[in-house]
Amino acid sequence: MTLRRVAPFVAALALIAPVVTPAATAAADTRMVSVIVSEVVAETSLAEDAVRGVGGRVGRLLALVDGFAASVPAAAMSRLHATPAIAEVWRDESVRMSDYDANLEQYDPLPPNRVWRQAIGLTSMPPTTNGAGVTVAVLDTGVTRHTDLNNRVRARVDLTPDGGGYDTFGHGTHMTGLVAGSGQSSGGQWAGVATAAGIVSVRVGEWNGATDISEVLAALEWIHNNAARHGIRVLNLSLGTDSTQKHQLDPLNHAVQRLWQAGILVVVAAGNRGPGGQNIDKPGDDPFVVTVGAADTNGTVSTTDDVLAEFSSHGPTGENVAKPDLVAPGISIVSQRAPGSTLDQMRPTARVGTQYFKGHGTSQATAIVSGTAALMFQAAPAMTPDEAKAALVGTTSPGLDGQPGAGAGLVNAAEAVDAARTRAYQHDPANVGLERSSGNGSIDSTRGGSKPYTDLNGDGVPEQVSGDIDALGNVFDSGAWAARPWNASTYRSSPWAPLTHVSPGWRTTPWSPDAWPGLGWDEESWAAQSWQEAGLNPGNWTAQSWRSESWN
Repeated sequence: MTLRRVAPFVAALALIAPVVTPAATAAADTRMVSVIVSEVVAETSLAEDAVRGVGGRVGRLLALVDGFAASVPAAAMSRLHATPAIAEVWRDESVRMSDYDANLEQYDPLPPNRVWRQAIGLTSMPPTTNGAGVTVAVLDTGVTRHTDLNNRVRARVDLTPDGGGYDTFGHGTHMTGLVAGSGQSSGGQWAGVATAAGIVSVRVGEWNGATDISEVLAALEWIHNNAARHGIRVLNLSLGTDSTQKHQLDPLNHAVQRLWQAGILVVVAAGNRGPGGQNIDKPGDDPFVVTVGAADTNGTVSTTDDVLAEFSSHGPTGENVAKPDLVAPGISIVSQRAPGSTLDQMRPTARVGTQYFKGHGTSQATAIVSGTAALMFQAAPAMTPDEAKAALVGTTSPGLDGQPGAGAGLVNAAEAVDAARTRAYQHDPANVGLERSSGNGSIDSTRGGSKPYTDLNGDGVPEQVSGDIDALGNVFDSGAWAARPWNASTYRSSPWAPLTHVSPGWRTTPWSPDAWPGLGWDEESWAAQSWQEAGLNPGNWTAQSWRSESWN
C-alpha cells in the first residue's frame, strides 16, 4: 500500500490531502474537487440531485460503495456531508493508491512481466525451496480467498470496522500473492516467490485504502505478540508516510524496530516519489529495516539492461541514511486479483484473465523481497534479521549497483538463499552499532501530510484529527506507549483491543478447531467485539487522510 507518500503506507496506503480550512482563499473554496459519494439508498437519485444542486457533476457509478464519483465545488463539501441522502462523501484523493496513481498508469499498456522470477534466480532453485514452515505477516488491506493460497492463510486479523479480514481495496491480495501465491490457477505462470509459505493477513485498510498511523501501530503490536504462535519471521510493509520526523524519535520507527529485535525481518517499500533526495517513505527511512526500491527489468532475464524504475524513491532519507537497501522488479508484475474491489473496479485494464491483476510500484518489489526472505528463513531457521539483511544486500546481482536510488542492486534470490544456508553472514551482520528509536516523538508528526478524519464532536460530520490523539479520539502519550511492554496482557488495555477481530484462515475443506492446530480462541485471540460495543460509531470514522497513494 503507498502512503503519500505516507509511505504503504506505501502501499502502499496513502493519506488524504489536507482539508481546506475556513481561512482558505475564495479561489480555493470555489475550485472543483473530485469526490466519491456513498448513497443512503442507491436506488434513488436524491444524492445525485444534491450534487447537481451545489453545482457539481455526477460521474461513474461505484457499486462497491453504493455510490458514484463526482466533481463538486470545494466549498460545498460541508453541505453534502449534511445531506440526508448522502451516507458519506470523500475527497477522491483519499482512495487512489500510489501504485495506481496517474503517474504509473503509463505502464498499463505494457505486457505482463513473464520473466521476473527468472531474473532474480527463483527458477534456478529446487522446488523444495519454497518457504515451507515460514510465515510472512502482510500488513495491508486484507486478503481475498484465492486458490493460489491453498490452505496457507494461518489467520486473518482485522482492525477495521468491517471485521473478517476480506480485501475490499485490492492491494493486500496482490501483495500476498507475490509473497506466497502458488500460481495454481495459472499453471504456475503467475506464481509468487515463497509458494509454500504461510500467511498472516493483518488488515488496516478499508475499501478506500484508508487507515491511520495509530491503527498501524496497534497492528504491529498484535504481530509482535502473536509471532511465535504463527511462526512469523517476516513482515511485509508495502506502505508508508511522508513524515520527516527523525527516526530516532518516531513512534512508527520504534514499532518496526521492536519487531526487528523480536526476530522478525521487516521489509518496507521505499516509496514511489521518484528522483530527488530525502524522499524515502517512513518507516522505510529506518536504518534497521530492509528498504526496497523498484527496478525496471525491461522484460528480460538479463540484468545488464536493468534500470531503476523512474517512479522509485531515490533517497537518501531526510537524515542522509542511504536508502533503499536494494531493489526488486516493480513494473508490470502480475499477482492475485481481488474481484470487485476498489482497485479492480478502477483499473479494469490491469486485469489478467479472471484470477490475476497487474501492478507497478515499490509495493510489488517489497513483496518479492519478503517472499525471498521466507525462502532464506526456511534454509536457515536460526538466522537473525541482521544476518538476513546482510545476506540480501550482500548477494545482489550486478548491473544496478551504483545507480542512484538502486542501493546494492537487484535482489538475487538464489544467491541470498545460498548465503543463508551456509550462514555466510553470521559473523558479519548488518546494523551493528545502530541507535534505536526512543519512540517518544509525535504521532501527529508521524502522519506527515496524511491526517485522519473522525467525528470528534458527535455532529455526524468527520473532522480532521490534529495533534497527538489516535484515530479513535484518545490522547496518544508516545512516551508511555514506548515504555510499556508488548504482550497479550498489555494489548488488552489498548483501545484497539476490542476492535481487533481475529479469524482463522481458509481451508479447502470445512474448518474445525481440531483440524487447525495453533489457532485456538484463547486469551490471546480477541473476539470480534463490534465497534458499537466499544462505544464507537464506525460510520463516523474514516482515515480519509491516508490516501491510497500511501500504499506503495
